[in-house]
Amino acid sequence: MFVGGFDFDTHAVHLVLVDLDGLRTPWYHAFPLTGDDAFDRLRDVARVMPYRSSILYDECVAFGIEEPQGRHKATVAKLKAVQGAIVASLPAHALVHPLEPARWRSLCGLKGNAPKDTVKFHSIWSWLPPEGAIEPEVDRWPQDAHDAHLIALATRRLLDQQEKAA
Repeated sequence: MFVGGFDFDTHAVHLVLVDLDGLRTPWYHAFPLTGDDAFDRLRDVARVMPYRSSILYDECVAFGIEEPQGRHKATVAKLKAVQGAIVASLPAHALVHPLEPARWRSLCGLKGNAPKDTVKFHSIWSWLPPEGAIEPEVDRWPQDAHDAHLIALATRRLLDQQEKAA
């Protein structure tokens, strides 16, 4: 079973899937958006995202997705539109939870305003295998993938908290 984390902008959607048991290496998927402007790229989300019935989602029980924040209302509005297109592509059976940046950082044990390099460091070290060797591919992940990874881990933590409360 997996939990997914989404980070996105108007140029790409980044998804990282993490195993609920933490036994398998996280899977990173990038979905680049094409188009001349943000509106064209928004329309591209439906084309690049896996369909709701995709086997990629077969074992996914929940997804965390970054909740757009910021002072610039026009930018936030564009990001909210991308967020909506992503959510519409997800399977109906899965839980979907929006997480503000400060909240997902906090759920991962970081300060809510932790800088990008701290997020990347935490992402890498949170899934080191027991022998301590860093997977070569993780050093090539873009920052958005590390954000998506921690969003997935935060979502997994929320599921754990709900399970303990039940």
